Amino acid sequence: MIFRTVAVGVTLLISSASLAAPAAAAANPETWNWGSIYSTDRAGKAKGKVVLDRPGFTINGKLYDFPGRSGCSWLKFRWVKDNGGRGAKTFHNCSGTKPLAFSFPTGYMLSIEGRVCRGTATKVTGKCSSWDGVWSQGG
Repeated sequence: MIFRTVAVGVTLLISSASLAAPAAAAANPETWNWGSIYSTDRAGKAKGKVVLDRPGFTINGKLYDFPGRSGCSWLKFRWVKDNGGRGAKTFHNCSGTKPLAFSFPTGYMLSIEGRVCRGTATKVTGKCSSWDGVWSQGG
């Protein structure tokens, strides 16, 4: 009886170890840094990371609005998905002192671009950088 109890315990230990192995591999996603992207008047800046993990990509970063300048910083992203679809996301920061942290999933994509602009609290008014490549498949 003791032998059977020990055998069952060893079997459970081996089973749980083999289930934990894939989880450890998923704990190390691929990461790429992007930025810094500045508005043309250099009053706004964005930088961050692209993370590839299941189920697809996640974009993380910070948007800075430098003090002593009027207006707000705006960050716009656009991307092309692996199925041919498109996506876009916009953030703005008017604090002047505290960066805005952001994170959002895109799913699987082929490329993503970003640009930093200046504006009011409700809309972009200009002083935009050109579209800067944040990540693209194959480099």
